[in-house]
Amino acid sequence: MSDRRSALLFHSPLVRVFDVTCDAPQSGCDREEYCSVTQIVVPRRGVFLLHHQGTPIVADLNTALIFGMGDTYQISHPVDGGDRCTVLVFRPELVEDALGNVKIQHGTIHPVTQLNIHVLTHRIANGVLDQLEAEEGAVFVLSDLAKDFKSSSPLSSQRVNKFQQRRVEGVRALLSSRPTDPWHLESIARTVYCSPFHLGRQFRTVTGESIGHYLLRLRLALALDRLAQGETELARLAVELGFAHHSHFSARFRSVFGMTPTAVRNTLTHRGFQQMSKILTAKPRT
Repeated sequence: MSDRRSALLFHSPLVRVFDVTCDAPQSGCDREEYCSVTQIVVPRRGVFLLHHQGTPIVADLNTALIFGMGDTYQISHPVDGGDRCTVLVFRPELVEDALGNVKIQHGTIHPVTQLNIHVLTHRIANGVLDQLEAEEGAVFVLSDLAKDFKSSSPLSSQRVNKFQQRRVEGVRALLSSRPTDPWHLESIARTVYCSPFHLGRQFRTVTGESIGHYLLRLRLALALDRLAQGETELARLAVELGFAHHSHFSARFRSVFGMTPTAVRNTLTHRGFQQMSKILTAKPRT
C-alpha cells in the first residue's frame, strides 16, 4: 500500500519493533492483504477498520490486533487522517507462550498497556534503551497484552446478537473518528437508530465499559501521543481534547493512568530504565 510507511525502530533475535504510519484518506476496502509473519498491532493515532471473514473490526486507540501467519484481511478508513501504529514482531514461540494458538483477533487494552506502548515506542525511537532494556520492555508489553486479551475475551459478546455487535462497532468507529466532539448519549443513539437505554447496555456488554469512559480513554490516548511528540502546553492540550480546563484534564488523566501528564512527559524523556520498568509492571487502574 503506497500510503503506508514502516520504520524499523529495533531489531534483535527476540523481537522487532516497527513504527508504521498510514496516510490513506477516507476509503473503502483496499486489496486483500496477506500476513507473512505473526505480529501485534497497537494503534497510537487515528482509526481504521479491519475486515476479516465478513466482519468489520474497529481498530482504535483502545484496541490491539493480532495477526497470525497466513491470515488474510482487508483494511478500510472511515475518516481522513490515516493512522499510526506500533507493530511488534516477536519470535513465534514467545507469542505462543503468551497467547497460545495465534490467529487473527482483537481485544480492548487497559490504560497501563496504552501508556506502556507509548513509553516503549518513544524511548526505543530516541535510542535511550540498550538491547536488554528494549527486549525486556517489549516482553513486559507482551505480558500486558496477553492479560488484556484474556480479560476482554468475547464471552460477553455472546449475550448480544450480530446486529447489536455491529451497532457497537459502529459506535466505536463514530467515537474514534471524532473523539474530541461534545457527544451526548441521545445523539449517539440516534445515529445508530437505537434507544439510549438499549445502546448503553449493549455497549457495556460488548466492551466492558460505558460509552463515556470509552470516549475518555480515546481522548487520553490522544494525549499520550501528543505528550510523546513533545507537547508542553497542557492547558491548550486539555481544551483541544475536549476537557473543560487544565485541572479537569490532569485529574482525569491521573485517575486513569495513575500519573499526571507532567510525570508521563518526564518519563518519556528520562534516560534511566528504572522508572520505565515501574510503569511497565504496574497494575491497571481500570
